Amino acid sequence: MPSTPDRLPRQVAVLGAGGRVGRAVTAALLAGEHHVTAVVRDPGRYDPPPHPRLRVVRGDARQPAPLAPVLRTTEALVLAVTPFTAPPPSFDGFDPDYYAAIVAGLADAWDHPHRRLVAVGLTATLRLDSGGAVMDDPDLFPPALTPYAEAHARQLPALSATTLDWAILAPPGGFGTDPDPRRPYRLLREPLSRTQVMAALSHGTYARAVVAEVERPTVRRERVAVVPG
Repeated sequence: MPSTPDRLPRQVAVLGAGGRVGRAVTAALLAGEHHVTAVVRDPGRYDPPPHPRLRVVRGDARQPAPLAPVLRTTEALVLAVTPFTAPPPSFDGFDPDYYAAIVAGLADAWDHPHRRLVAVGLTATLRLDSGGAVMDDPDLFPPALTPYAEAHARQLPALSATTLDWAILAPPGGFGTDPDPRRPYRLLREPLSRTQVMAALSHGTYARAVVAEVERPTVRRERVAVVPG
């Protein structure tokens, strides 16, 4: 059942729940009394604390067909998948449409204007007030990781081609370096200053922003940055 403006989504799936961001978002959703389906590629390596409103299923965001039973009952979706657990030594063979293909697959299986999708963005895709994107500035982003940034950038037009009620929330460059999970945050539209895009932010604070946009959307069909408040 899709969520409507006067009803909070209660059935939420997190694709990529096994990563650091996915874990933080899952915990924040459970704290908000949602029923969460954590979708992970290898449940054997995923060991969250037991919770009566948490269900763990095996799945791959690149193959949405086997996830049809999950998607059928999902009112909101958090897309927190990543192809790497750490920067790879080489991008040989990496598909630049990695994220665009995931979005296209989800659109075929789940597209509906009242279904909410919040995607975890990447700092490198954000536009700077000095011109260009963060990924174009070698002082802000390692050029060797450009293929990964470009794959993330392709997610925006892919989502724009769907009818989903979506938002991309991009964390700043200091993501994960702030120890305070309760720090206030702000959502900023592009372009941003160099100071803003390189700010420190905890995974817990970012997760709160994601949950807020799942529950009471303020960002619709656009990409914004999450920065300290």
